[in-house]
Amino acid sequence: MTGLYIVLDVGGTGIKAGAWDIGSGKMMRYSEYPSRSGESTEVIFRNFYNIITELQADDVIRGIGYAMPGPFDYERGISLMKGLGKYDDIYGLSFKEELSRIDPAMAHIPMLFLHDVEACALGSYKSGAAAGCKSIICLCLGTGAGSAFIRDGRVIRDAAEGVPANGWIYDTPFKNSIIDDYLSARGLLKLSGEIIGEEVDGLELYNRCLEGDEGALSVYRAFGHDVAKAIMPFIDSFKPEALLVGGKISGSYAFWGKELEKRLYTDNIKIIPEPDTSRAAMQGLLAKLKDSEDAAKVI
Repeated sequence: MTGLYIVLDVGGTGIKAGAWDIGSGKMMRYSEYPSRSGESTEVIFRNFYNIITELQADDVIRGIGYAMPGPFDYERGISLMKGLGKYDDIYGLSFKEELSRIDPAMAHIPMLFLHDVEACALGSYKSGAAAGCKSIICLCLGTGAGSAFIRDGRVIRDAAEGVPANGWIYDTPFKNSIIDDYLSARGLLKLSGEIIGEEVDGLELYNRCLEGDEGALSVYRAFGHDVAKAIMPFIDSFKPEALLVGGKISGSYAFWGKELEKRLYTDNIKIIPEPDTSRAAMQGLLAKLKDSEDAAKVI
């Protein structure tokens, strides 16, 4: 088969997108774009359309994959984000229908939508840092605590298989609130306020750690302890071969990872930092676009 798969890793502020040649499997084009997620319905969908057509160039599009944050109806390709400061104006609207209004040809292109963390987990499992591991928990730490559970190439969402509803740990009760309030950028802010008396964001904490600042190092050690404490119940119930750690906060893993390693290495669980979660998400989308067994999710 000739033509292109176009895949987009969609964030609130930016969209990373690439075009892969189906015949050779090589990435032909890649670029990063502003998401324009705070603008009108017309602007948001026109932006998606422009990204797709720029990557298409003169080739034929055989499928489009989107790695999307939630809440989102992944079966029907409808955004359910509201009151989150991103994509409010496209709430309840179908990507397929809206893009087809701009260009009727879009109606004939298969489209696939995956939760962004699931896409990352699948990509890493298929051909990334976690390749060769039969079962993994993917934990992406950034603005919140994203998660996905993979066993034998399948995304696991069923509580009967030892995972929380949808495979999402973010709203699990933890300490005085929920996991999302601790294993996140705002969790780091809160910890820094408690430990060093000022709220410092992750980048500044990271830079201070590079300079050997003991206060910043203490914040990250406490954060690592929270990560270990929060994830252990899921490790015990799912029993993965590996824990994949991605997201922006994974970039500072060197400063907080040892607290996690103390807990997991005794259980022979591999800890695998994923350095490029966006690229992994794209690989996950590509794998699913190629996978005929996932045809029911392609619209």
